[in-house]
Amino acid sequence: MRKNPKVDYNHKVLEVKNLKKYFYVGTGKQKLTIPAVDDVSFDIYKGEVFGLVGESGCGKTTTGRTIIKLYAPTDGTVELEGERVVSGDLTNRNNIRRIKRETKEKVLQFKPSQLKKVQIKNRLDEQIELANYDINMIKGKLAREIEKIKQPIFDYRNEVYKLKTVYKLDVENVKYQTKQLVEEQKDLTINSSLAEYETRQIIVRNTYERKVAGLKESAALSKDVIEARLLKLKEEHDVQKAELEEHYRPLIEEDEKNKISKHDIKPELARLKEQMAKDLNDLKAKYEVDLAAVKVPNKEEIKVKVEGLKAQAKGEIQVIKDKIKNAKKVAREEIVGVAQTKEPITDEQRAKIQEIKLEAKALIAEERAQIRFIRQSNRSKESLEASRQMQMIFQDPISSLNPRMTVKEIVGEGLIIQGGHTDEEIDAQVAHALELVGLSPEFGARYPHEFSGGQRQRIGIARALIMNPTFIIADEPISALDVSIRAQVINLLTELRTDLGLTILFIAHDLSVIRFFCDRIAVMYYGKIVELTDSEELFAHPMHPYTRSLLSSIPQPDPDYEKGRIRIDYDPRQHDYRTDKPSLKEIAPGHLVYANNAEFEVLKKEYEEQKKKLNGVSEKAPAATPKKTAGTKAKATTKVNKGGKK
Repeated sequence: MRKNPKVDYNHKVLEVKNLKKYFYVGTGKQKLTIPAVDDVSFDIYKGEVFGLVGESGCGKTTTGRTIIKLYAPTDGTVELEGERVVSGDLTNRNNIRRIKRETKEKVLQFKPSQLKKVQIKNRLDEQIELANYDINMIKGKLAREIEKIKQPIFDYRNEVYKLKTVYKLDVENVKYQTKQLVEEQKDLTINSSLAEYETRQIIVRNTYERKVAGLKESAALSKDVIEARLLKLKEEHDVQKAELEEHYRPLIEEDEKNKISKHDIKPELARLKEQMAKDLNDLKAKYEVDLAAVKVPNKEEIKVKVEGLKAQAKGEIQVIKDKIKNAKKVAREEIVGVAQTKEPITDEQRAKIQEIKLEAKALIAEERAQIRFIRQSNRSKESLEASRQMQMIFQDPISSLNPRMTVKEIVGEGLIIQGGHTDEEIDAQVAHALELVGLSPEFGARYPHEFSGGQRQRIGIARALIMNPTFIIADEPISALDVSIRAQVINLLTELRTDLGLTILFIAHDLSVIRFFCDRIAVMYYGKIVELTDSEELFAHPMHPYTRSLLSSIPQPDPDYEKGRIRIDYDPRQHDYRTDKPSLKEIAPGHLVYANNAEFEVLKKEYEEQKKKLNGVSEKAPAATPKKTAGTKAKATTKVNKGGKK
């Protein structure tokens, strides 16, 4: 793992162990468990920027909110500076279930017939579970194959839609152009100079009448003065009328000479109408020809293929169902055979059973006591004190700011809740926090709606900084901002990280920004971390299929690169985790990948081959011949490595 000299790897700020956050929907048989965060573990060191990336809904934000105690965790622990700030009790509740199950099995050791029944039922349940998994795999494969077979139908519909759209646009264009020509012909029958002359006359008359009315209503002037000014206004008005008439008379006479009568333009209008009808007929004929050239799929042939696939899948599913049916029949016969043999229980065995139950009861009491302790410790004074060292910058700056509070009240609210600060101290600290993020202290009297998106995000950052945190969770702080504002916020966070020694958990979608800003990156998918390593290693050697899919979706400002960019689709059904369960495994120092044993062996060989190939190329390629790497492909690769920066 490549180490950043600015990061103190001996000082662990945050330690997340087996963190889980489940949401429960519905009740009874309809109850669903949604593992938003499922067994996530990672460490963040002093001065480090740790990136959390993935698609929407993968659990990034839920992870951040659970760490900062906005959500109560289902299981796992979070420690900040060695102090536990949050923990869940799912493990303890599962331990209670396990103790009860093991106790039941121990008791059944003294009842062989009942034990045999339980073993038969458990074996049958495992067979049914595997069979249902196989059935779902067959159905998924069938759906993909049917979609592939029906692709010609989709292509045909798409082509027809395109032709219809182009035809409609062409028709509208012809009609619009004809309408413009008709309007031009009609304009020739109108005396534009006369219309302009009448308009100017109205303006002059209205101006004169307004001034006259104002003079007549004046109470500050004598009657003689008013009459003199009225006479002067009338003279000015007469002069303006004469000037207008003198200016426009020759123009009106010229227009009258050139003016065409409505009777004269009728032939031209008829010609335009005929031309439009001809153009529309030509368009229609072309559309029909183009439509006839589109290859029509053979729906009957496609239907036969689909029916054949369905029949084949139905047969395969039926074979599995028959196996389950036979397994159930065998299990019932075995259970009937076992039920006929009953063994008596001796007093000594009863005493042993009682001893086992008492031991289990004591263990369950310990687990329940631990659950109570966890719930109390989450609300303890020590936990709350440690939590104050964590602050969060939220994704949407406007929705995270109270519109009824001024900036000063928003930023200083944490200090007010904490207590022990005078109004003067709060004002001074708010002003200092605003200056830190590049805002004027005078902005403290304004409301959030008076700021731009970038300024609102800065206010959110100031609200987090005023509590002097050691650790900040930045939850997609740039996703709602313009590109130029994003750069400002990233530069601001970089400066604050250096100046204040902050440690940051940075959550984002933009992989280019993640690579530029973060030291290490964890990729999340459906609540699990599927790959974790430093940023350069992740971009150079992405090993998990989902990571490769994610990286292949990054656009670059290079047309040549974009033409050759191949988008990799990730299908989670490619993994078979029925028996060989996955976990995070170290494929290289500091590079963890989520895989089972079989997948890990394949990925390990692939990683070693990549390393050998890279080392071989670097050894063969002389350092003084950079021209060999020029070209479209090399240029595109360079831009990927630089995160789109030159």
